[in-house]
Amino acid sequence: MTFSSPLWRNRAFTRLWIAHVTSGAGTAVTNVALPLAAVLVLGATPAQMGLLAAAASLPNLLFGLVAGVWVDRVPRRPILVWSDLGRALLLLSIPAAAWLGQLSFSHIWLVAFAVGTLTVFFQIAAISVLPALVKKSQLIDANSKLSTSEAVIGIAGPAAAGGLVQLFSAPRTILLDALSYLLSALALKGLKEEEAQPATQRSDEEAAAAGFRSAAILIYKEVGEGINELLRTPLLRALTVTSSLGMLAGSISAAVQMLFLVDQLNFTPTVIGIVAACGGVGSLIGALLAGNLARVLQAGKTLVLGKLLWIAGSLLLAGADLTGFELAAAGVARALVGFGSAIYFVNQLSLRQAITSVRLLGRVTAARRFLLFGVATIGAFIGGALGETIGLRATLLTASAALLVELALLYLSRVRRAHIA
Repeated sequence: MTFSSPLWRNRAFTRLWIAHVTSGAGTAVTNVALPLAAVLVLGATPAQMGLLAAAASLPNLLFGLVAGVWVDRVPRRPILVWSDLGRALLLLSIPAAAWLGQLSFSHIWLVAFAVGTLTVFFQIAAISVLPALVKKSQLIDANSKLSTSEAVIGIAGPAAAGGLVQLFSAPRTILLDALSYLLSALALKGLKEEEAQPATQRSDEEAAAAGFRSAAILIYKEVGEGINELLRTPLLRALTVTSSLGMLAGSISAAVQMLFLVDQLNFTPTVIGIVAACGGVGSLIGALLAGNLARVLQAGKTLVLGKLLWIAGSLLLAGADLTGFELAAAGVARALVGFGSAIYFVNQLSLRQAITSVRLLGRVTAARRFLLFGVATIGAFIGGALGETIGLRATLLTASAALLVELALLYLSRVRRAHIA
């Protein structure tokens, strides 16, 4: 990542990047600390871990479509700022409850669900605001820089989280994430003057005069516009179908992966942090190479390559303890998944941003997320149930099989030939 890029002279993008880095640092810690709190402090079962995984995706199913309309109708900066502040307060309740001796699985689940709800609004707003802040020709570069920073965080954050959990306990470690969201909110306050005003915003007088029924009809209509755009655009439709399979696979795997590392591989929190950091190394390399690979192979073929690497890592992780070198195998596996997912994500997101009107991007993103995270919610329940019945390794292999089907669809569809003009 070079700081000589013209993007760094764009104040709005720089502030968005700072917010991305600060909140991402805390999130990387909590992604390790929260499930470890459930496993180590509360002794969660595979079914309960499936419920916890579902908590993060269920809000997309319940609120995603409305969030897309909201993001397209109002300035996006306040949504970003208030989402950060809300997530900070929610996460603070975890260490507070632990200090009082009142921490329970239902509390962790409710916090995960509420944080997931605010994250729906934050992520849709962040994706929708980027094309208003940079030129279309800079989208891959911008997304690559954001993903590169996220990958750097992914190296240090999980490794630090594992050590912090072992030293101070999982609930206390979550304090860092709450602080990061506060810092992110401060950085995002500077977007006000830079952000393009959403085209569909209505004045307060118009909104008040519309009445409840008219407003409901209008929201229904605007949701329909986003769904229609997603379905009528062939490339968007193909990306949504293939990504749905990937989301199903990812949620099945996520439901049991922490238990697999703790129970099957006998990893300590520190070792789990190191393994997760290997994923960050892979993500960093992938984010750095995503733009160059797209220029050489075009975006579509880069998506196929990314998914192939992702599958290789998933299969290696499922058999890590069969190799005799559990730590090395798990580390390489996470690095492959990180590398493949980074080059896939950067190019897939840039494709969607390039072919979707900024006016509709919030609603199209919300419609897509509604479907994908609806699938993810189902996948989390499936993962928990499979973990209880067929075992942790077999569940991870089932997730890998779903990724293989996605790869076949990517290769056979128009996605493989897609490029950004």
